[in-house]
Amino acid sequence: MLDKLTIISIKNSTWITSWISQFCNSADLKKAGLYKRSGASVASLLRLLIALPLVGLSVHQFKGKQLPVPGRDSFYRMLEQPRYNWRVLLYQIAAKLTQYFSTLTDTDARRVLIIDDSSYKRNRSKHVQYLGRQHDHSEHRYYSGFRMLTLAWSDGHSCLPCEFELMTNADRSKRIGPDPNVDRRTVMGQRVKAATAKATDTTVQMVHRALRYISGADCVVFDSWFCLPSVIAPIAEKIPVICRAKNIAAVRFKSGKRIFSLNSLYHHVKKMPTRHKAPESVIGWITLDLLNVGPVRVVFIRNNNASTGWSAIMSTNTKLTPKAIIQYYAQRWDIEVCFKVLKQHMSLHEMQVRNYTTMVAYTSVVFIRYMMICYYHRCCRDERTLPGIFYHCVQQLQAASLIACIMLIQQRLMEQIIAQALQPAYCLISGMADTLKTFIALINPALTGANTLNVKCES
Repeated sequence: MLDKLTIISIKNSTWITSWISQFCNSADLKKAGLYKRSGASVASLLRLLIALPLVGLSVHQFKGKQLPVPGRDSFYRMLEQPRYNWRVLLYQIAAKLTQYFSTLTDTDARRVLIIDDSSYKRNRSKHVQYLGRQHDHSEHRYYSGFRMLTLAWSDGHSCLPCEFELMTNADRSKRIGPDPNVDRRTVMGQRVKAATAKATDTTVQMVHRALRYISGADCVVFDSWFCLPSVIAPIAEKIPVICRAKNIAAVRFKSGKRIFSLNSLYHHVKKMPTRHKAPESVIGWITLDLLNVGPVRVVFIRNNNASTGWSAIMSTNTKLTPKAIIQYYAQRWDIEVCFKVLKQHMSLHEMQVRNYTTMVAYTSVVFIRYMMICYYHRCCRDERTLPGIFYHCVQQLQAASLIACIMLIQQRLMEQIIAQALQPAYCLISGMADTLKTFIALINPALTGANTLNVKCES
């Protein structure tokens, strides 16, 4: 049986309650359609779902009437509601957090929207709705599960996952599980329809939705998997795009009357005169037109991990310097760290359910949990927050105390050496040792009597 004190500590946790009241209060829940007519409130259930993995508990342990919490059926019924708009809730939380983080970041800091997909594996399942056979490009093998297409916001210090789609195979013969039985007029019915759409179309829709909620992003960053004119052109109309280019037939460049592939463009740029102000990793760059898109700037950099020995980064903002383009693209790695934390520490695969609606809802809860931890991590580490200012002042005081102690020791030793200049060396050394002992006793009296105290720590 679970410890009741553990459950009560979760329900009465002040820091979780304060975060929910600030970034995910009842008004935000109602805007997203998350409300109930009777029983336990959605806010209380959501608070427990967010906090359970932090104390080593899970929903399936909530059975019986001896615990001061709702039964596990209450949680499952909340997660199975097809009318709850979890996407709107995630964007409302992300919009508030980005506004708060903007006050802690310089105005010239780089803020980007990142798009990438990750594996959502359910290899032991056979009856999960919309379960498909996917290919893992990092491990070069197939798995049973979904592709978690994710959009995140990053300012170089914090990364917030704002939206996701659990993508499955459009071909019914490649799907293992049954189709979800959801009314297509509901919110979840629309997400079920989007799960089988093209990832390129879904990517464009995700960026357009993100721009309605989140402001201040400088560009959109993604890998070479999404480097297609059908993706870059509609996004570049709203916001600049920086991505890694790939050598395929769909990506062609035009300079004057010549048409280049990426490989031929590399050899053309390599023959051009070198720029003196370019970083060492940069081979060269050129500004030209991408067919079906418009003017772009392509920067070629050295990459020893690639088979060709080089990589190309493309930007639709031709005013950026090659160094700035590389620095913007480097922030794409933040979403990779986010994926790792979600899977290893945020219990993304903990709830084993078969309902597609429940999986989407629980994944949204995990994203909210990650944003809450990201907020408190930023508050404790950033020097512009109150905890950050406190710890920064403590560090400065410690450094100042150490400097003052060293100067005081130096002064006492100099006085003793001048006063006993004619004494033998052994007397001078013993006097210096007595001075150090006296000094330690003065700056920390507790050390002199620590051996005689019977101190016991229970925590």
